Amino acid sequence: EDAVEEVDLTMARVISTPVFGANPMAQSDMLIQVNRLLVQSLVGSQAFFVEVDGQPAPYLVKLGPEVVADSVVVPNGSTVSVIGFVHQMTDSIADDWVASGGITESDKVLALFAESFFEAGDIIVAGSEPGAEPQG
Repeated sequence: EDAVEEVDLTMARVISTPVFGANPMAQSDMLIQVNRLLVQSLVGSQAFFVEVDGQPAPYLVKLGPEVVADSVVVPNGSTVSVIGFVHQMTDSIADDWVASGGITESDKVLALFAESFFEAGDIIVAGSEPGAEPQG
């Protein structure tokens, strides 16, 4: 795992919420940042749903290993900016999340309901730090 290439999160392309919401998978090959997303509900300790313009249902965000390692807490009802990659959801991904303790077995059905998800390599919780207000 030491061979994992470091991603420069400052190189993320800012995507407007309506553009992201129209077709999240259209950005699947890009490092992107989406700002001002309202956290609607938590899923286990490492995932949550956000409200996204253009999506008929809340959209799933999974905290990446770097964010989990930093012990980032995402309060329900907070506004966040996320930087990372969009991935297609699969049964094996949801199984891995349960096996790693990221979500519970009972939350797995919620994860599988998502066609795709945003894996956050970094997250900014609005108001969590001075000067951390999302820009864009």
